Amino acid sequence: MRLLLLFLFPLMLFAHQSGLSYIKLYEHSNHKVSVTYKMPLQDLYANPIHINYSQNCVKISQLPQAIAKGYIISQYTLNCSPSGLFGKRIWIDGLVKQNRGILIEYKSKNHTQNTLLRAETPFILINAKSTKFSLFLSYVELGIHHILSGYDHLLFVLCLLLLAKNLKSLLLAVTAFTLAHSITLAFAMLGLVNLPVAFIEAMIALSILFLAKELAETNANTLTKRHLEYIAFIFGLLHGFGFSNVLKSIGLAKGNLLLSLFSFNLGIEIGQILFIGVVSISYFFLKKVIKRPLSELKIYVAYFVGALSAFWFIQRVLHF
Repeated sequence: MRLLLLFLFPLMLFAHQSGLSYIKLYEHSNHKVSVTYKMPLQDLYANPIHINYSQNCVKISQLPQAIAKGYIISQYTLNCSPSGLFGKRIWIDGLVKQNRGILIEYKSKNHTQNTLLRAETPFILINAKSTKFSLFLSYVELGIHHILSGYDHLLFVLCLLLLAKNLKSLLLAVTAFTLAHSITLAFAMLGLVNLPVAFIEAMIALSILFLAKELAETNANTLTKRHLEYIAFIFGLLHGFGFSNVLKSIGLAKGNLLLSLFSFNLGIEIGQILFIGVVSISYFFLKKVIKRPLSELKIYVAYFVGALSAFWFIQRVLHF
């Protein structure tokens, strides 16, 4: 058990990093294409990738690189005369399976297309056959990958699982958490509410620390344990703002704002359900192997989660 925790600890330190790149292409009527490429700062030392365009495209100008909101931003212009990009392929060299991928948004006067490129499908064909369903699937996949790599959010859900007294309590808590973060995710993305990123990230860490403290509490009749769904809802509002910060930095498909917002949130829920399923199955087999009472295992988890979330809180406060 201790060896497992030591192995997982370095991985946990990289909580809440999307690792997703973003390319925006706008084709003008004269077939000049404005390109904006956003690469996450944490990928600065990753294996380089190369964007390939059709042979009729030539780079004619480039602005100096800039850094903003955790991204390295490159902007340049292509001349794709005489036929433009429509009907042509764009493909990426260097993507590997562990990469999150590249979200491409193509726009022209008559056509809009959004696709998430991964190592398995590292190309996009610009054509009129692209459907909203492909955009839906891309953002669902994006949501799943985000929640499964957001270790702080997963630790919060883990604490909810361990604090729930029974299945009914668990279902109420998870439902409340889902409803709350869906509300604030939508409000933030629609511009109705705007809170500082550093503050939200620190409060998310503090919410995990609070649940870890409750998990370590031997009294089975605390307010949190009696009304876990209310606590999950209150803290879920914070986590929704955390999800929105990642989605804001990536960008939504402006022509399909509600669709991309809904599908991203759906992906988060699917990833959350997958995590709950894996943890539940793992616990079922673990308790057969480890001959120790559940209360003792919960204490180990509580102290580990508490120490880690306290570290995150201090780290994030120092970034204010």
